[in-house]
Amino acid sequence: ESMRTINNSGQTILELLIVLLLIILFLSGIVVVQLYSVRNVQYAQNKSKATKLARDQLERARVVRDSAGIGVLETYCQVDSGCYINDRLTPVMVTPTGTFGQSITVKSASECPVPTGIIPVPVIYKATSRVTWATSVSGITPAPELSISSCISDWR
Repeated sequence: ESMRTINNSGQTILELLIVLLLIILFLSGIVVVQLYSVRNVQYAQNKSKATKLARDQLERARVVRDSAGIGVLETYCQVDSGCYINDRLTPVMVTPTGTFGQSITVKSASECPVPTGIIPVPVIYKATSRVTWATSVSGITPAPELSISSCISDWR
């Protein structure tokens, strides 16, 4: 009878160890899911801010086009270098420092629609605003960058 008690006791300890192992595996899975969730929320917040910044750059490009002419954008915001249009609506070569890097490029575009019935026929440009941001997590997929484009014309 004493042998039977020892065997039952050994089975209870083994069962307890298995249950503890399963609980640890379950809880570690929850922690991993939570970490991915936090990272994805941070990425979504940064992408939202980047979208606003990119749209602001395109709007500033339209204002510069309307006030100073498309030639200013064509001169300063070329495809190979790009520029940043600051709060004073001045295209500069230096991107702002901080979390988000911003640039806008302007080039003649054949893929943009040309309005009909306007004489002289306006030249159509494609303005592309690109925003990148710093991240503390390496290997994020997709990359921490955003580009949006808009067609603008030299309506003057």
